Amino acid sequence: MTDKLDKTQDTPRGSGVPMVKAEDVHKSFGHVEVLKGIDLEVKPGEVFCLIGPSGSGKSTFLRCINHLEKINAGRLYVDGELVGYRQQGEKLYELRDREVAMKRRDIGMVFQRFNLFPHMTAVENVMEAPVQVKGVNRTQAREHAMQLLERVGLADRAGHYPSQLSGGQQQRVAIARALAMEPKLMLFDEPTSALDPELVGDVLDVMRDLAESGMTMVVVTHEMGFAREVGDSLVFMDGGVVVESGHPRDVLTNPQHERTQSFLSKVL
Repeated sequence: MTDKLDKTQDTPRGSGVPMVKAEDVHKSFGHVEVLKGIDLEVKPGEVFCLIGPSGSGKSTFLRCINHLEKINAGRLYVDGELVGYRQQGEKLYELRDREVAMKRRDIGMVFQRFNLFPHMTAVENVMEAPVQVKGVNRTQAREHAMQLLERVGLADRAGHYPSQLSGGQQQRVAIARALAMEPKLMLFDEPTSALDPELVGDVLDVMRDLAESGMTMVVVTHEMGFAREVGDSLVFMDGGVVVESGHPRDVLTNPQHERTQSFLSKVL
């Protein structure tokens, strides 16, 4: 399965095109400005971690990457293409919902809550999108789904419904479901925050495996150990801006900004 994941990455590691590029990205909800000008780049094959206090804009930015939220200003690119818009001359035109959905097929997202279909078994959850969205033959989709469930350590739970699975198992099914679309980019929105502590390790192990396979990942997380061990880059956000960025070990062990120091003193 590693070979298949590697092939889905249109932009090879080390190429000049970032997998994600944000230029002065702003996002408001009514009169509340949540993102106040985000500039960052995620390289192909990179594990990019976002940390910060609740309300800092991390999850909102993540949702903007696949156009679940529309930005109000700036530019956001995935694999060199504008997210949610096309540009003609100096003007931007919003893509139709169908066009957005087509682009979103290349971006997998794993949420805090697992969002599995309760009336479907684990294997049915994983094979549903390839069948419905890509038109994959059900036999092929099931075979691929079983391979993915084996990869996340749940082949023996393929016939179980979500209600019969632990939270950690449900989250691993959710990861397999996202991988079933063979994305070039995976987004994780605090994937372990809803789990009991003893279930966190299995999910992080799956994410480590993905990182080792070369999958580009943007991870909003409070798991500082994971960020330090697996991350290639780390950004600390607060108040809708990037306060500090760098290699995870550098930021976590020797933060330069007073706000970063204060935050890490409470969570490390």
